[in-house]
Amino acid sequence: MDVALFEADRVNLRQRMEHAMDAIHRRMEELLKDENTGSVSERVALRNALTTLADLQKIAYARKPSERVSRESGRAIGG
Repeated sequence: MDVALFEADRVNLRQRMEHAMDAIHRRMEELLKDENTGSVSERVALRNALTTLADLQKIAYARKPSERVSRESGRAIGG
């Protein structure tokens, strides 16, 4: 997910977020099938990761297509 945070290309960003969400959902399904697998902290971390990805999607798609995010400041810059 860290890679997705700094992805400037919207197509790549979308693909990276979808890949991350799919991986999280697969792991959550594994945990549901076997209650003895994983820990409470892992389940919480997975839920938090989904929330973070949803927030990232809101931010990424709120900015104009030509805007890029500066790695240093995390703010949108023209480009």
